[in-house]
Amino acid sequence: MFGLMSNGELRQANLKMLFQKAKQYESANFKGLYNFIKFIDKLKLSSGDLGAAKLIGENDNVIRIMSIHKSKGLEFPVVFLSNTGKQFNLTDLNKNVLLHQEMGIGVKYIDYDRQIQYDTLSKAAIKNKILEETLSEEMRILYVALTRAKEKLLITGIQRDYQKETEKMIQEVERYPKKNNKINPILVKNYKNFLNWILLVYYYEKDRAENILKLNLYTKQELVSKFTEIEKEEIDVIKLIEEKDKNKKQLEQIQKILNYSYPYKIATIIPTKTSVTKLKQMQLQGKTENDTTELPKPEFLKNEKEEKLTGTQKGSLVHLCLQNLNEKIDYDIDKIKELIQNLVEKQIITKKEGKAINPLKILKFTKSNIWKELKEAKQIEREKPFYINIPAKEIYQEEIEEEILVQGIIDLYYIDQNDNLILVDYKTDYIEKGKENELVEKYKKQLEIYQQALEQVFSKKVTRKYIYSTYLNKQIEI
Repeated sequence: MFGLMSNGELRQANLKMLFQKAKQYESANFKGLYNFIKFIDKLKLSSGDLGAAKLIGENDNVIRIMSIHKSKGLEFPVVFLSNTGKQFNLTDLNKNVLLHQEMGIGVKYIDYDRQIQYDTLSKAAIKNKILEETLSEEMRILYVALTRAKEKLLITGIQRDYQKETEKMIQEVERYPKKNNKINPILVKNYKNFLNWILLVYYYEKDRAENILKLNLYTKQELVSKFTEIEKEEIDVIKLIEEKDKNKKQLEQIQKILNYSYPYKIATIIPTKTSVTKLKQMQLQGKTENDTTELPKPEFLKNEKEEKLTGTQKGSLVHLCLQNLNEKIDYDIDKIKELIQNLVEKQIITKKEGKAINPLKILKFTKSNIWKELKEAKQIEREKPFYINIPAKEIYQEEIEEEILVQGIIDLYYIDQNDNLILVDYKTDYIEKGKENELVEKYKKQLEIYQQALEQVFSKKVTRKYIYSTYLNKQIEI
C-alpha cells in the first residue's frame, strides 16, 4: 500500500540542510518561527537562491546533462552532442525593422499604391550582416561542444530525406572547392544546423575523416525495432487487498497515520505580521485575521452629490484636524475654521469634507487638560508608527513560543515638565454618556500594546494613558 516517495534522497538532503540552518540560527540565541523565517529571508538576500542540497560531487561517476554554454571550460571522458539537426533560430531576420549597432536601422519599403512591400537595400545589408554574425556565434558554440570530450564524442541528429540531401551536398562540395584551404562561405551559409556543417567537413575531408570518425545511419524503422516491448502486468489492487488476511495491528497503524493531527497546528496558521486593529478583531473573534482588505472607493468614482459621508469618514476627518493642531496657538472658533479651510486649500480634504467637520468638537479639545499639558510639554510626537513583537500565546491563549510582529500608529504621546510619559489615543466612536467603561474595555488591549512599544523605546514607564472621546468631548484615563 505504501511506496517510496519520488526523489526521496534529494528531499531528505533538503530537510537536513534546513535542519542545519535552524541549528545555526538557534546557536545565535534567537528563538521563534517568525524570526527564523526572517533569518532565512536575509540569507537569500545576501547569498542569492539557497538552492537544493547537492547529492553528488564534482568527481562522481554520473551522467551530467547540460547546455553547451554551461559546459564551457569543462572536460568529460565521453560526451554526447545531441539534436544537431535542429535549425538555428533566425526568426529575428524576418522582422519588419532590423537594428544593428554599427550599421544602424533597416526597414521594409511599402508601396501603398501597388499594395506591396519589399526590403530596402539597407535592410538587406543589415539582414546579411546579422546572419553572418549569428552563424559565426553558432560556429563558436559548435567548437566548444566538439572540444569537451577527452576520449569519445558521439554526435546524434535527425534529417529528413537523408539520401536526397546527401547527394545534393556531395554535388555542392564538388561545385565549390576550397579557397585557401577553407570551405567556401557561400556553401556554409546555405546550411543552418550543426549536423549539416559536420557533414560538410566530412565530405570535404572524407579520406582523412574516415580514420578518425565513423558515420552511422539509422532509419526510423530500424530504431523502433531495437526497442523491446515491456509487458505490463495489470493488478487489481482492491481485489488483492480483499483476498489477503486483514491484519488488525496494521489497520490500527494505518488509521493512526490517517487520523494524525499535527500537535503544533496553531503555529502554522497564526500570522507572522499584523496590525493593532486586526489584532483586536482576532481577539474578539478568537481566530486568525482575514487577509481580505477593503479598499476605499477611488475619488474619480465618487459622486459628490449622491455620496454621503459615513460616521467613520466623519470621525477620520475630526481625527485629522486634531493631528494638525498647533499647541503654540490659542484657538478660538474662527481659528479652528481657518485650520479646516487650510486643509481644503491644500487639497488634503475636499470642500464637502470640510463642511462635514464640526469645528466645535475640535475647539473643545483645546479646552481639555491634555491640551493644557501639551502647551507646556518638553516633547510631543503625533502619528508615530511602531513595530513590536507580541507573544502569540497572549492572543490565542495557547502555550506556543512564536511571536507576532504587530505594527501600528500612536495618535499622540508627550513628555510633560515633570518627565512623565503620557499616551493619548483619539476615539470617534458613538458612546452613551455614563458608559465610558465600554469604550475603555473595547480599546484597553490596543493601548496596552502602544504602552509596551513606548516603554521599549524610552526605557521608562508610561505614567498615564488617556482615551479622548470626540463624541463625548471628554478625556478618559485608563
